[in-house]
Amino acid sequence: MEKITSFPPVYQHEFAEASEHLRKSLLLINQHKTPINPVNYAIWYEYVSGENHLLIRHIDEQLKRNKPFTPDVTQQLYEKYVLMDMPERLNKTNNGLRVVVDNTLENIHRVESETSKCTNGLSQSQSELEKCEDISQLKSLVTKIIDDSRQLTLSSNELHTELSRTTQEIMKLREELETVKHQAESDFLTGLHNRGAFNKQIQSLCDSHTAFSLVLFDIDKFKRLNDKFGHLLGDKVLQFFASLLKQYAGERHFSARFGGEEMVMLFMGSSMEDAFLLTDTIRRKFADSRLQKKGSTESIGQVTVSAGISSYQYGDSPFDMIERADKALYESKTDGRNRINFI
Repeated sequence: MEKITSFPPVYQHEFAEASEHLRKSLLLINQHKTPINPVNYAIWYEYVSGENHLLIRHIDEQLKRNKPFTPDVTQQLYEKYVLMDMPERLNKTNNGLRVVVDNTLENIHRVESETSKCTNGLSQSQSELEKCEDISQLKSLVTKIIDDSRQLTLSSNELHTELSRTTQEIMKLREELETVKHQAESDFLTGLHNRGAFNKQIQSLCDSHTAFSLVLFDIDKFKRLNDKFGHLLGDKVLQFFASLLKQYAGERHFSARFGGEEMVMLFMGSSMEDAFLLTDTIRRKFADSRLQKKGSTESIGQVTVSAGISSYQYGDSPFDMIERADKALYESKTDGRNRINFI
């Protein structure tokens, strides 16, 4: 059976073995010119450990065809082979919840049965007390009443303990479900929502005929920046722009990574002018920032972003909205970049 790594992956290598895996991983990272970041390290660590057969097979095929390990490729490898598929993880958590509920019901039924026996015993003792005529019979009944009462208390305490434990387990499983949901809908690099979460959100807005605008951002000349300064710095630029987007979009508006250097914002409200003003604030703030190489005072120069905006029209599908925003973005690019157009 092929290995499927748990989420998060669990490693049980001894210090010496892990150190050797580290050495080999860094050699491969350097050899294939992949940035040193947690994603790439995890991929090569899994590869050299020899345990993740599906990942090894894919990487060997990649090497055989002499294909480069671009950021998109390594991200896909990480999500597909290092992280457990989210549906599987969600299913595992649901199964855990089902087991907890089943066990709790079983214990409740058991305690109910024991309580019923004790209650019947006490009722019988009550009837016998009314007919009791000598001291020996009375002593026997008192002993039985004490035993039944003690058993009733014990069963009640057991149920209380079991319910407390179950409550804790359910709280842990609820936290796990929230984590699964967050991971399933988040972009690993930027922390924004991912494309899948965006697709769900825009579909929901279109279905409910909500007034909103779609803003499609694209960082200008991003490939040139990557070629000149490397993918690691390119990742930092994406993260910085994502932080601006989160800051200005806030909780009211929905922001996501659309793919590559493209990000989106779903601006809630019917005012195209307000959507334009917020988008322009983000554009100007990004253009005014002077990013520097890590560990250096050297500036990488001005980095800008272009944007296209489309507003919802009754009956629009997500495709219609994206297509118009993409056309507006194209106009921004051809008009000279670092600008905004809307359709």
